[in-house]
Amino acid sequence: MRNNLNAWAVSENHFPSFGSIKEKFKFFVRYAILAPSGHNTQPWIFEVHEESLNLYADRTRALPVIDPEDRELIISCGAALTNLLVTMKYFGFEPDVAYFPSETDNDLLATITVKSRDYQPTDEDKIFFKAIPNRRTNRLPYAEEIVDEITFGKLNNAASIDPDVKFLKIDLKETREEMTKLIEHGDRIQSQNKSFCRELAQWVHPNRTSSKDGIPGYAFGMGDLISFGSPFFIGNLNWGDIQAGRDRNLIKGSPLLAILESKNNNPIDWLKTGMSLSRLLLRASWEGISASYLNQPLEVPELFDKLRELLKTNFYPQMIIRLGYGKQVKATPRRDVEDVIKIG
Repeated sequence: MRNNLNAWAVSENHFPSFGSIKEKFKFFVRYAILAPSGHNTQPWIFEVHEESLNLYADRTRALPVIDPEDRELIISCGAALTNLLVTMKYFGFEPDVAYFPSETDNDLLATITVKSRDYQPTDEDKIFFKAIPNRRTNRLPYAEEIVDEITFGKLNNAASIDPDVKFLKIDLKETREEMTKLIEHGDRIQSQNKSFCRELAQWVHPNRTSSKDGIPGYAFGMGDLISFGSPFFIGNLNWGDIQAGRDRNLIKGSPLLAILESKNNNPIDWLKTGMSLSRLLLRASWEGISASYLNQPLEVPELFDKLRELLKTNFYPQMIIRLGYGKQVKATPRRDVEDVIKIG
């Protein structure tokens, strides 16, 4: 296994049963860091104390062009938080979470303490935990096989634990077509934004990269040679029409197109969205369902209101997700747990 994929080799057999609570927290973080994040920036820091753990947003890993308000950054941290809580429950530690506990530190997203040490994990807790090391973002085409209503119900139940976050599938053919047009428009706008292209190029790497973050070309289906030139291609050529056509084909071939939306559009709702996203993705992975994102209309300000109008919603769309049955894909790199932990 390449060194930048070592994090995925974590095993429950490594749990430090007789270790200190700090050692246990550090072990729980090993599963938290397997969560997805925008451009695979992994924008989180975990600060371990004697009886608590703090989750911080690492804004040094922000994406100021595509994500100027750090909305997607905080969603990413929410996904990592769910992974952490799922792992704690699996090992019998009932967590207690205080969200945004500091009035003066906006980077402190959550403080986690142990409510009890004799928690009995539910079947759902076990499913979520077992799915963490196998979850992948699959940006490749999916099979035509539909996601049946029973399976969709399981996904919906996983994603809808918080009343402030809704998971909606796009059923109407007309709505799906109009959303596709918005995504295509977003592709073309983003490709013509040189700042966006330079930012993206910084996080797309050749297949043989030793980098522990960012997106290797193989995640987009690129061979080694093409992946080597991909950062230059993204940063210097107008690729909008190509990407728009590719995304249209991906949507056409995806049996399920869905939205995660929140009641409000503020940091606490972004964090909740990320937590729901992780639950959705873990359940999907367990069911053999792949997922990836088409968030262009959420990242281009002039398209955001058009999307809300199309959806006829009073909520705020936060993620556009396509789901379906895809081939198994390789994991993307992760930083070592030592790189994201501070000992308080």
